[in-house]
Amino acid sequence: MSDARHSFLGSALRFIVAGGANTVVTGALLSLLTLVMDPQIAYTLVFAVGIVISTVLADRFVYGIRLGTKGIVSYVALYVVVYLVGLLAVHLWTASGRPALASGLVVVITAPLTFLGGRLITRYVAKRRPDSSEPIVTLQEAS
Repeated sequence: MSDARHSFLGSALRFIVAGGANTVVTGALLSLLTLVMDPQIAYTLVFAVGIVISTVLADRFVYGIRLGTKGIVSYVALYVVVYLVGLLAVHLWTASGRPALASGLVVVITAPLTFLGGRLITRYVAKRRPDSSEPIVTLQEAS
């Protein structure tokens, strides 16, 4: 694996494309669902959808490596931790009297945590499989 293919900036740009779209959709969905249900329940539902989307996109596109079973389990575990952090943030936000509609802003906390955690996991997976020579999708190839 070359440094260029797995650079922090490269994966950050791919995260913005894939993860950013996921974040915008799930953030907006969360804000809308809070109009009809408890914000913490809405957050739970939306986060589950986000896990599926993110895991599929993170595999080869965002981080440029096939995660494999252990990597996927680790990535989902990361999401559970980030979920709990986000759930706490939503609770603190609404408990302080702020409008539930704005609880979608929790993505300002959860998106960076997910990116950095995912980067750590995929770097670990890459080190465990140094012979991996699968092609990496770049922004130029994706467009």
